[in-house]
Amino acid sequence: MHKNFKDHVVFYPQHQDDETLWGASAIIEAIKECGADNVYIVLVSDGSGVNVFNQLEQFKGISRKEKEILRNNEFKAALSSLGVKNSNIRILADETEKTGTHYDLMEKAILDFENKFSSVTQVSQHYQYDNHPMHRKNGIVLKRLSDEGKVKDARYFVKPAYVKDIPEDKRDTYTVNNEEDKVKVKGALDAYKTKNEKEQLYGIGYMSTHKYFDHLYNDPQYTSVLSRY
Repeated sequence: MHKNFKDHVVFYPQHQDDETLWGASAIIEAIKECGADNVYIVLVSDGSGVNVFNQLEQFKGISRKEKEILRNNEFKAALSSLGVKNSNIRILADETEKTGTHYDLMEKAILDFENKFSSVTQVSQHYQYDNHPMHRKNGIVLKRLSDEGKVKDARYFVKPAYVKDIPEDKRDTYTVNNEEDKVKVKGALDAYKTKNEKEQLYGIGYMSTHKYFDHLYNDPQYTSVLSRY
C-alpha cells in the first residue's frame, strides 16, 4: 500500500545507483501517477569517490571528471530504462565548479521546486535510518526544510534492513507486478552491471555494492519502500 504522490515528484539520490536500488518501483509508480513530464531526478554527488576507482588498475590516473562521466553513463542509462525523461535529470555537479557533493545546491533545488509547483512530493535518502553518512546528510537537508514548513510533502528512501524501523502507517511500499515494468527495473539494474566499452559502461555501480544489487535482482517484485517519517 502507498499514499499517492502529489502532482509533481522530485527524487534526490545521493549517488548514481541509489535511485534504482531504493526507488526503482517508486519512480515507475510516480511516472504512472503524474506522467513522465512531472517526475524529476536530481543527483546530489558526483559519485567519483567510489572505491572501485581505487581498486582497479584500469581506472588508475583518470580525472575526477572522467570518473563522474563514467558513473553518469550508467545513471542515465538506468533512468532511461525506468522511463525518466533526460530533460528532467539534473546533475548538481555540472552546475558548479566545486567538486564533490552539493548539499547547498540540493537545498536550493528543493526550495525552487517547492516555489515552482503548488503540489510536489520531494524524496531524499533517509536522515536517520541509513548506514551511509552521506545518505543521512542528504536526508537531513530535506527533513530540516520539512520541519521548518518549507516542504509540504517529504518522503525518504529506506534500505531493506531499516524497513522495520519505519511505523507501518508511515511506510509506502511499491512493487512492480507486470512484465513490462519488471523489464524496466531489470534494465535499470543491468545498466549498473553491464560492461560495454563502446558505450563507456564498466559495471561500476554493481562492483561497488553488489550485495544491494543482488538483493533487488532476487526480489521478483523489485520492492521499494519510502518513509513519510
